[in-house]
Formats: sequence, structure tokens, C-alpha cells
Amino acid sequence: MLIVSRLLSRLLTPLRAGVAVAALALLAAVPAVADVGDALKAVGRDGHARVIMRMRTGQTMAGQTVMGQMGEARVWAPGDSAVRQAQAVDQAMDNTSGALRAARVEKYRRFRTLPYVAAEVDRDQLLALAASASVEAIYLVEIERHTALETQANLTLSVPSIDVPAAWSMGYDGTGLTVAVIDGGFNLNHPMLAGKVVGEACFSHTFGTTITSKCPGGAAPVIAVGAASNCPQGSTRCDHGTHVASIAVGNDGTNFGVARGAKLLPIDVFSTDTDVADCSPDPAPCEVTDSLAALDALDYVNQHAAEFKIAAVNISFAGSLRDGFCDDDPRKAAIDMLRQKGIAVAIAAGNSGSTGKVAAPGCISSATTVGASDNGTTVASISNFATMVDVMAPGLNIAAASGSGTGLAVKSGTSMAAPHVAGAWAIMRQAFPQASFDQIDGMLKQTGLQLARAGATYTIPKIQVAAAIQKLKGKDRGILNNVVSQNFPSLGQSYLRFFNTSTTPGAVTVSLRDAPTGSLVSTWTSPQIAPGASAQVSMQTIETNAVPAAGANQTLTAIGSYNLDIAATFPGYLQHVLWNRTAGVFANLTSCGTGLVTDATMIPNIHSSALATYVSRIRMVNTGVFASKATLSFTDPASGLAIGAWVSPEIPSGGSIEISVPQIETQVPALQTAVRAGGALQFNVALSGLSGYLQHVVDNQNVGVLVDMSPKCALTVVPAPAAPVAKAAELAAAK
Repeated sequence: MLIVSRLLSRLLTPLRAGVAVAALALLAAVPAVADVGDALKAVGRDGHARVIMRMRTGQTMAGQTVMGQMGEARVWAPGDSAVRQAQAVDQAMDNTSGALRAARVEKYRRFRTLPYVAAEVDRDQLLALAASASVEAIYLVEIERHTALETQANLTLSVPSIDVPAAWSMGYDGTGLTVAVIDGGFNLNHPMLAGKVVGEACFSHTFGTTITSKCPGGAAPVIAVGAASNCPQGSTRCDHGTHVASIAVGNDGTNFGVARGAKLLPIDVFSTDTDVADCSPDPAPCEVTDSLAALDALDYVNQHAAEFKIAAVNISFAGSLRDGFCDDDPRKAAIDMLRQKGIAVAIAAGNSGSTGKVAAPGCISSATTVGASDNGTTVASISNFATMVDVMAPGLNIAAASGSGTGLAVKSGTSMAAPHVAGAWAIMRQAFPQASFDQIDGMLKQTGLQLARAGATYTIPKIQVAAAIQKLKGKDRGILNNVVSQNFPSLGQSYLRFFNTSTTPGAVTVSLRDAPTGSLVSTWTSPQIAPGASAQVSMQTIETNAVPAAGANQTLTAIGSYNLDIAATFPGYLQHVLWNRTAGVFANLTSCGTGLVTDATMIPNIHSSALATYVSRIRMVNTGVFASKATLSFTDPASGLAIGAWVSPEIPSGGSIEISVPQIETQVPALQTAVRAGGALQFNVALSGLSGYLQHVVDNQNVGVLVDMSPKCALTVVPAPAAPVAKAAELAAAK
């Protein structure tokens, strides 16, 4: 059955002519006009309407500052803590309560961390509130529906199709974090969800004579055990929410959701509607929700985000189609504040099969809007597909937990795609607890598979979780460190060599970074390099032709050396050659018949200070996206026993530091003892705590030559010879 979300047609009923003229005349003179026209239409038809009012918080109006009982004016901001947001809301409520009394609104719903008040109002109350200086905007509460299709199919491979098992193998499965799922009822006894619940909440509303709350006791809100698990025997009310939740975090030991180690915060926002028009094309009664219930749920999530360690929120329901962003939706403020906390709100794009449009609330610009694909690279025909869609995820024939019993059910839709992304965010947040929202969001998009649809001129990335983790960790990031600038020829002259081993031409882009800070200075792109060809380019050529980075504050002539980010459009090899003119020596010419060992986190046989004229220097390069410290662990080369450890200062992303071994020895007494008392000439050293690599440079002070000792060749494992067989055993075998 195809469920298409829509607004109630009754909200579009025209106002009576006399009422409309009077209302419009009044609205022309009042400040809070957002969506008041829609609310007036509903009032004109029914005599009342449910609305959400945004209160002014600490803003100036007509030269006056809005003040409350708490003293200084507090402006509500998405990035504030929940405590400070609650204080701003309390103050705004003090300022707005008078307007509510003046409008004779006795029953209303307020929020803890959002500057909103919800109420059911008639025409006079609506116009009085719209004219109040303490009310910034008024929105009509809109009805929305689930976005799933019932199908018949076999189990799918959706989780592997977004590169999740590889993330599990790295140790990332969402453990320690929680995904909040805002949906209908949940079968929390299902094996895929058992033991995962950190709390339950219900914000299912009763409205008029046709919409009835399904919260325990029949009224919202309910925050308690059992609040989200109202699953009447024989009903289908818990089918959708259970299915969605298990895709995000499910784990019964055999069937796995995306973040199989994460916890679940289920929130029920769906009511039963007996209105035939509301339910069409499905039979009545049906399950519906509205923007007010969703706003309640998002407010609750914000209050408990830290307590439950929430990494992502999932919303798999939708309203009317939009062909642009709908940032006038009151839920944007709630999504903004969660985003500021690094929490993604994954929202289904809707199942209208539209190109160029998405359904509300997925049209909110700060939401993570999700379209549906198959398990490959084909966009699902049912999925909305537009530039407002952020990412794609599998949503066809997804086998997940059933709303009744212990088995599996198969469903399709963007409802199923969204929890794949919510679960992915829990995995990413576990891997990168310090990352900003934009860093994780950007990497999921950057590493995704670009999906296209006929008739669209744009592509949308289908997430690849392990690839995003690897990229964000700095793996496969080509950084050369301390490449000598043309400005200091006494240090030598650096050349880069690029080898194109592919069958097509391509180019190389070099990003020049200031070595100590990692900040981008300029960018250079090579001419096309033919298949099978190589190019040698001097740093003089690169620096002369590089394009300065926007806002770069380094003076090129003052930089002695760079760290270089290297990106190529072809597979191949890279070399850095340093020519010391004084000694007539080339350094860093490295080659191995069986290939270089790629692990650059362990260096054997570095020189101690006992070898005074062959000074070993260690370079630590941070290829990760976070500033972090490197730990160097020193061991005895002969015995492998630990001697001591040294921790570096913090190294910026893309930056590096260099230190000599004698300098390290002065800071680590155990190393001094090993040299002075034990006569140690060399150490082995291993890197930990830093996404990056080590480089070992020996300073030959006899001739003034720097030699790179870092490259290592792989050893070929040769099977041990068979043990000799005793003579008696041989004779016995011969018999």
C-alpha cells in the first residue's frame, strides 16, 4: 500500500470574505505574520486551529529590550547548552504569559529548551496573539504520515552496501552511543531490540473528535517505561517504528542493524485518526502525527542528549512536497540546536518519486535528508530526489524486525533509508567523538558513491561508512613532510616525481601547507601526465605557479619548507628527491624489489647520542583531521624490551614536528641511563596516539648530508624446514 503524506485538505478551505478582509487588515499592522494566514483558514472553517507560537527571547523591539524576572535579557541560541536554552525559554515565557492571558488562552503547551508555545485558538485569540510584541511568529500544526511501502522480498544486503561490516571490523559499531527514533509504537520485546532501550517517551496528541492519543493513559506527554511500546494485540501500530529502529541499532546475534552496538531511545508521536479524508488513500482508522508532536520529541531529545549520549535522531515520516527549503518550519530551530551539539537528524525524503522536490520536514536545510536506493547504485523509483537531499542509503526490500512476534518483516521506502544513515552517524561518532558535525557530514558525502537519476543534472552520494572513517583518519592521505622551499637553496633543492601507471592521462594536485601549523598556503596542479609516463617537477616550478589560498597569511618567501598534500587522478607512485648541491649528493632515492612496507609507525635502529656525528632526527606527521599528540615508545633493539616513552606537543592536522634523539634523551631519564650506563648506541621506536607516520632522518655532520632512513622493505616469509625424523621412526615407516 502506498502511503503518500499530505496536509489536511480542510486547512485549505477559504475564509469567509468578511472575516478574511478584517483579518488581513489587522495582520498588516502586526509583527507575527508567519503562517498566520494558514491558521486563519483553519479557523474560518472549523472555528479553531492548533498553532505553534515562537516567542521573542531577549531581542529589542521599538528600542526596548525584553526583560524577564531573571534580570539580563537572555537570547535563545541553537549552540547554547540545554541549561542556558531552558533559562532563555523560562524568561521568554515570563514575557509571553501576559499575552496569553490577554488573549484568554488558558490551556497551552510549552517546551523546555525551545522558545515555543502551542495552543488551540479561535479567531479572536489568534489575532490577539499575532498582534503581541512578545510573539515572533505563528505556525499552523500540520499532519504528517509514515513513508514506508509494504513489499514481498528476500533478505537484503543493505548494511554491507554502505560499507558497514568493514567499520565493525575496525571496532566501530556505535557502542556507547544512542540513536533516538521518533516514530510510532515500538515492539521493544523483539530480540533485535531487547536490552537496548535507555528510556521511553510518548508525545502522541488527542485533537478534536477524530485524533486520539496512544500514550498510556490517553494523554501526552508520558515519560516512563512502556510509554513508547503501546502495541495492541493484533494491530499493526508498532510495525513501522520497530522496523525502523532495528535498521538503525538492531542486534539479535544473527540479524544486525547498522549501529549494532548502539542503544535506542524510542519516542512515540503517532495518534489514531478516524477521519476518512485524513487517512485517504488508506482506510480509516490510520496512524498520523503532526509537527507539534515532533517538536515535543525534539525538545525532549535536546534535554537528554548528554545523558543518553545521543549521536543521531531518526524521523521517518513526511508531510507535503516542497520544491525548496522550508526553513519557516518551527522544527528547524530544534534541528539547528541538535546539529550544534554534533547530532544529526536523519529525515526521510518521502516516497512520491519526485525529482526536484522533497517532503516536509526533510526540506529543512539543517536536516540530514535521506533518499532511497537499491543495494547497488540505482536510485529507487519511489524516492524523492532533489538537491535538498543530502545523502542516499538503501531503502528497497529491507528485512528488519517485525512489529509483532519475533520474526522479520520486509519493507521499502525512504523510511528505511533514513535509519541506515542515523546508525551510520552513531558509528562515525564513536570513531570520532571530537569531530564537528560538518567534519562527519562532509566526509560521508565526500566518500559516498555518486548516484544519478535520469532527468536530474546533479548526483547525490550514497554513504560508505568505513571509507569515510578511513578518510577522516587520514588513511591514504598523501602527505610529504618538510619539502625544502626554493627560498633556502642552502638546504638543498627538492624535486617531486610522479609516475602514472594507469592507461589514461591524469594530473596531480599539490597543496602546499606551512609545516609547523598545517595551514594551507597555496595549490598547484600539474599538466596532464600521459599513461605510463613520469614527470619530475622542481619546487621552484611548483611555488612559482601555485595559486595562493584564500585568506593565507603566510609570506611565501619566509617559508623554509612545506608539508605537501598530494592528490592524483591516476594510480601510480610518488617520490621526493632532495639534491644537496654542496655535497653533490641526491637523498631520499628509495627502492625495493618487493615494494616498500607501508607501515611507517615503527623505526628500527635510530642512533642514540652516543653516535654524536650521526644524529638521528624523528619527524612526526599528523595526517588525521584532529590536532593530537604523538607518543614515541623506545625499546632495546637487541632484546625488544621497553626502555621509555616520550610524548610530543600537540601537532595540528596536516602539520608536523621534528626533534633529534639527543633532545628526546634529555627529557626521558631512562634513555639517558641506557646511553650512559648501558652504552646503548641505538633504539627502536614505535608511534602511537597519532594518525600519521614517522620519518627517520640521519644528519651526517661529517659531510653535511641528510639521509632518509625511513623506507623499509618487506621480508618474505619462508616456511621452516621440517624437523628431522628419528632413525627408528624412519625404519618403522619404511616397514
